[in-house]
Amino acid sequence: MLDEWSSSVLQHDPMRIYRAKRDAEHHPVTSKYNILGFISSGTYGRVYKAQGLDDERAIHAIKKFKPDKEGDVATYTGISQSAIREIAVRTYAQIFIIIIDQLRCVAKQRTFS
Repeated sequence: MLDEWSSSVLQHDPMRIYRAKRDAEHHPVTSKYNILGFISSGTYGRVYKAQGLDDERAIHAIKKFKPDKEGDVATYTGISQSAIREIAVRTYAQIFIIIIDQLRCVAKQRTFS
């Protein structure tokens, strides 16, 4: 059950509680990675080279998406539609590559049988 204060806040700004919770749970990228340098920028954002701070110290590419622009104000409202499309295209491309590799393996097995 919502207390009186929460109910009052929700009536005036329903996103306020969400933002407070989101901000409290946010961990900066630098808490998990050491940014080594800038790689490139594109339509959807900038890509940085980073090294994990865990035991493996693996190298990663980290993409920082550009914020959505509403008028003159840049706002972060989540991941933009264009970023979602880019992620989907890359995911489908990776799945397609895996399927092609599997087909090549099957073709080689049939050739040698």
